[in-house]
Amino acid sequence: MRISHFFWSLSAPIDKLVGAHHLGPVLRAQFKKEQIHSLVQTMPILAAGAVITSFLLLALTAGTQVFHFVIIWAAGLHAVQFFCMAVWLGSRKDSGAWAALADSARVVALAALVQGLFWGILPILLLPGAEAALKLTVEIAVVGVLAASCFALAIFPQAALALGLPVLGGALWAASMLDNAAEANVLVVLLLTCSSIAAMTSAGLVRKVVRHLFTESRVREQGNIISLLLKEFEENSGDWLWELDSDGRIVRPSARFAAAAGCQAEELSGEGFCDFFRRKCNDGELLAAELERHIARRMTFQGIEATIKHGGEQRWWRLTGKPAFDEADQYVGYIGTASDITAEKNAERRINFLAHHDALTGLSNRAKFTEHLKHCVARLERYGCPFSVFYLDLDQFKSVNDSRGHLAGDKLLIQVGQRIHAQLRETDFAARLGGDEFAIIVTSHCGAQDAAALALRLIDAVSEPYDFDGETVSIGVSVGIAMAPKNGTRPDQILRNADLALYRAKADGRGVYRFFEIQMDAEARERRMLEVELREALKAGEFVLHYQPLVSADDNKPSGFEALIRWNHPIRGMVQPAEFITIAEQIGVIREIGDWTIREACMAASRWPNELLVAVNLSAKHFEASDIAAVVRDALAQSGLSPSRLELEITESLLIECPDEVLAKLTDLKALGVTVAMDDFGTGYSSLSYLLKFPFDKIKIDKSFVAALTEDAVARDILRSIASLGKTLRMHITAEGVETQTQAEFLRKIACTQLQGYYFAKPLSELDLASYLLTHFATVSFTGGSGRRLTKAASKKAG
Repeated sequence: MRISHFFWSLSAPIDKLVGAHHLGPVLRAQFKKEQIHSLVQTMPILAAGAVITSFLLLALTAGTQVFHFVIIWAAGLHAVQFFCMAVWLGSRKDSGAWAALADSARVVALAALVQGLFWGILPILLLPGAEAALKLTVEIAVVGVLAASCFALAIFPQAALALGLPVLGGALWAASMLDNAAEANVLVVLLLTCSSIAAMTSAGLVRKVVRHLFTESRVREQGNIISLLLKEFEENSGDWLWELDSDGRIVRPSARFAAAAGCQAEELSGEGFCDFFRRKCNDGELLAAELERHIARRMTFQGIEATIKHGGEQRWWRLTGKPAFDEADQYVGYIGTASDITAEKNAERRINFLAHHDALTGLSNRAKFTEHLKHCVARLERYGCPFSVFYLDLDQFKSVNDSRGHLAGDKLLIQVGQRIHAQLRETDFAARLGGDEFAIIVTSHCGAQDAAALALRLIDAVSEPYDFDGETVSIGVSVGIAMAPKNGTRPDQILRNADLALYRAKADGRGVYRFFEIQMDAEARERRMLEVELREALKAGEFVLHYQPLVSADDNKPSGFEALIRWNHPIRGMVQPAEFITIAEQIGVIREIGDWTIREACMAASRWPNELLVAVNLSAKHFEASDIAAVVRDALAQSGLSPSRLELEITESLLIECPDEVLAKLTDLKALGVTVAMDDFGTGYSSLSYLLKFPFDKIKIDKSFVAALTEDAVARDILRSIASLGKTLRMHITAEGVETQTQAEFLRKIACTQLQGYYFAKPLSELDLASYLLTHFATVSFTGGSGRRLTKAASKKAG
């Protein structure tokens, strides 16, 4: 046992010699199994050689003195061989039996050592004094055993040493005992040479085995990593692998491939790759032809897209592939990947849809409309194909959107889009340009009569009531129509002319359609010029105020004046507010004009007699946009005018649109001490609730009732009711638009407080105002615009 332990202790230097010391525990165990497996394979050969050699020696030594020794030697050797063959037979039945023995490799070394001792004793006992035939047989047997120990047991160096060293030692010992020195020397050289060659060959063989194991381990490890990555690649992405043989048939289809194809992997295996796409694709023939062309040319392809029918729905794949070749550069098939790009395609389609369509209504958007309009113009230029453009704008949509919220407004726009689309033919083109504006292009049956009929259908359809959660909402639509080539031959010109026609439709009462007319273009140009000039008018000091007297109903004496703005245009002359206030509101300069009016009126009134007040009519847009309380406060402070002498007039429509915000601003104005009057009372909603919510100081009756009182009994009754309401609420009543004595007398009888109109005086310029004051006051001082102080006597003297 100690001797076998010695041989096993050589494992560390032997492992270092053959390069096995770098192997890890797993590879070392594998190496040990390979060693054992090699021993198992050589056992029958070694046993057969030992049996043949032993029987040959028994035959040669029969009748000699050493025969009995050879019998004993052969019996012992056969016992060891029997044990080894029993182990070999056991390993044939149970592959794990010998592997278990490998856990105690010292047993293996011991078995080899026992055999080596048997063979090492043989030359010591038989060579000295042996006959030539026996001597030759022994020498051959010894050399053969040495060669067998190195070659047959080469993969297990410890066992080879345990078997070979005793044999070599015994043979050398026997050689030293030979009488013939030449013969001994030859035997020694032969033994050493054979042992050296066998040892070097054994070491080289073991090194190769170790490298093979290491390389195989690396390949297996890399294969596992690749398999893991490929598995993760298929499980965690929309891609999968496909592989073809040299005949273009699918081999080893993955589960991911089969699931994407909607079938079992067995069904795919062996099917032609191109045949598969012929069966699964709508355009299978074209796709298969393209794939066959690439495969026939052994070309790499990528980005080929296929539309697959899968479970009643359409899926998109993107294919990439490259030819595969073996070590001999022989073509063996194709390998590649496939990606499910359905989500990408759907997103792309959605993006394309949104790029050309309105996301809310589903109609085309402005960009697509412009593109289609250019296309129609191109057809007009090439083929002379006429068409019509309809420009639509919803009426009362803003009030619905503001009162019910943007969500209700969006729902309303969706239904409007559906109703518009329902009135059109397949050849007609509808778009939402933005907000509540829509446009239509009609390319067939686009004459004036057909266009008018379509416009009426659109107006009727859009004007039908809408139901929102049990509540009815009604809106309208105005339509402007431009016809090409009659009304233009350029896209921008045609659309602008349709817009001008729409503007006329809205100005004519809304809910109607209008065709473009040539004078609309002139009006539009004039309007644009006014817009430009209006922006510069305030800076140039072109605005002036005229003042219309407010007289007492009792004695016709002036109690104040209403400031009325005029535009003293350098070319047009004096422009009335009706011509420019609406434009100022639309282009956003009404705030500056309104603020200037308040400041200028306060400054002018500060030069009047103290008993006279000044009234300023506030535009609704100005009131909403301006910090009106701050403007009034500053104007009073700069002019020194008493707040009680300033009267601000607002219309009740302003209260209807934003009641809470307006009431808050009116409260701030009342806190300053100014008078607040409701203008044009009776023409709008005339809601008593607004008079109750805010304590107005005055009600101003609209001139339309005053104009009608002479011939209309109903108008007279309304005036009496308003006057009675004013008495009840303790508010002053002012009637405007008085032009006759009869009107003045009736209004005086129903107890109106103030009267205003051409019967008393037209709006006066500042110079005319000075003359008016001197005429209507016995003694009064007045500071005019030039800073001169006038008196009645001075006026006479000047006359």
